Amino acid sequence: MKTPELLRRYAAGERDFSNVSLIQVCLTNANLIGVHLKGADLIGKDLVRFVD
Repeated sequence: MKTPELLRRYAAGERDFSNVSLIQVCLTNANLIGVHLKGADLIGKDLVRFVD
């Protein structure tokens, strides 16, 4: 999944991104309150300021 799709789905109310491959997703400065990422592939991700 790429960044625009994740943000679009989050904005539409989706919070469960468990077991999703997020290899190409940039989450720097993303404010994703309540997101569930259990089992998501986050290898190599920079999560600085992931949630304020």
